Amino acid sequence: MLRFASVSISVASSTLLDSASFILTEGERVGLVGPNSSGKSTMMDIIRQSCSNDNAETAPYWTLTSGKISGRLTSHPAGDAVVHVPQDTLAWSALFPDIADDEKELLEMSVQELLDTVVAMDDGSGTAVEEEEAWRELNVRAGKALSWDIANYAETPINQLSPGCAHRAFLALALRRPSIDLVLLDEPTNHLDLPSILWLQETVLSCGKTCIIVSHDTAFLDAVCNRVWEIDCLTKGLAVSGAAYSDYMAAKELAKEHQRAAFNAQQKRHARLTAVADNLKHKAAAGTRYEGTDHDTLLRDFKRERSGRSFKKASAIQVLRDSEEKVEAVVDHVPLKLNLRPIKSSGFDSTIILDNIEIGFNPDTEEEIKLPLPKISARINYGERIAIIGFNGVGKSTLLKTMVGAIPPLAGSVSVGRELRLGNLMQEHQTLPRNLSPRDHICAVTGLGRLEGGSRALSYGLTLHQMDAPIAQMNPGARARLILALLSMRRVNVLVLDEPSNHLDTEAVTEVMASANAFEGTVIIVSHDRKFLAGLDVTRTCSLTSDGLVDVPSVEEYVADLEETVHSVVRGSFQ
Repeated sequence: MLRFASVSISVASSTLLDSASFILTEGERVGLVGPNSSGKSTMMDIIRQSCSNDNAETAPYWTLTSGKISGRLTSHPAGDAVVHVPQDTLAWSALFPDIADDEKELLEMSVQELLDTVVAMDDGSGTAVEEEEAWRELNVRAGKALSWDIANYAETPINQLSPGCAHRAFLALALRRPSIDLVLLDEPTNHLDLPSILWLQETVLSCGKTCIIVSHDTAFLDAVCNRVWEIDCLTKGLAVSGAAYSDYMAAKELAKEHQRAAFNAQQKRHARLTAVADNLKHKAAAGTRYEGTDHDTLLRDFKRERSGRSFKKASAIQVLRDSEEKVEAVVDHVPLKLNLRPIKSSGFDSTIILDNIEIGFNPDTEEEIKLPLPKISARINYGERIAIIGFNGVGKSTLLKTMVGAIPPLAGSVSVGRELRLGNLMQEHQTLPRNLSPRDHICAVTGLGRLEGGSRALSYGLTLHQMDAPIAQMNPGARARLILALLSMRRVNVLVLDEPSNHLDTEAVTEVMASANAFEGTVIIVSHDRKFLAGLDVTRTCSLTSDGLVDVPSVEEYVADLEETVHSVVRGSFQ
């Protein structure tokens, strides 16, 4: 399907890949992994352009500096055999290129209206009818079982769907369309609720398509991938493995430990050999300098002969040392360390109280959103760590925004203690000044000098280039790291994290989890990352449902109850 043979690729003046080789075969499900800014999304775009059947493809922004890229997909219509599902803005025109003149027109239609239009324009092959019927059946099966009814795909325009509901529909159509051979999934779980992640997991396994997946959801990667490609941001190489993701990472860590032990042993051995050689050289030098008296010619000759032998032994030892195959030192990048030290609270006025609130205000339109929720009352005491889960479109983000005062409730009241200093990851992300550089923004917010501001940016994993480039040019992961740096420096005592693992690499997710567990203030988290939730030391887990904010025993029990339902929905929809 696709072959890279010793391929080296550069973007602008930076090397992305150096001598990378792999073969992508039909039916493989590849996990493409690596730290933030290692080039995963760029790699996906390179693969998309390399596989495109469209001769009018625009000139790539990347340069093939050496090697060869070969292979094509099957001869479907141009651009139809490969689909890219980006992590943020979806290109619906890629799925429905003939329906409307521009993307805006498509977004004003509901998903069902789009499919009805495709059926009306069918060329007689019947594929459009089959696609519409499959979509309708899936909606019936998932409607009540997985709460897809909340989205109302039959009537709600796409531009009014929540990000999770829109991504779920796009994924369902892409993964079920027969003409699509290769699906490129860039952080596909970012906007999905737990039931939808489980549904996507089963669908990827059942559809039989070739998939390349960029994801920091390690549970998802473990469940679906049968190959791993890892971009090394230090060496620019590409490691290829046929192991499961966790097995690959465990083997990689074990190999690094073996390499580190072998390197240390070799260094010690080299040090001993060098010491012996140096000692022999020292003795040899002393022997050559021996003069003695006229009566000591035999002793002088003996010492000089012995010094010659010592020089030869020293040289032989040095040759032995230098001829050994060199074990390279393990090169580790500087780990991310968050230092979230909150301002201490006396506890007298540090509670968040929701009193019979009704939520659903849309700050963009200043209109009411119809949400399937009753009035909600809750009390969050200082120091609690609460995880909130629930279905896409039910109103979790709206509840979070209302809870911290970002938007008003439609009814009832929200009381936020005066001693609380809020750090809202979601709100900070939306208000970042895109024209400033991270260094300038840190200096403006904290009052630090440029040198110290730049040092702080680097300590949170930003590169030298990112530090002084406009924030608008940063990828989502780098922006998230910048926000975490700002929250740390402002010493907030309430962390409000809406899907904190979205856009962050595995190292950053692990550090956020550890920091949240060690944080001495209040933590309120909305997340659907199973491993992230399992690693959190929460005091309460709540599910937002049509019954309100309901305590659940644990995330594990919540997932276990869903799995059989998801299996039934997916199995039935592929029969």
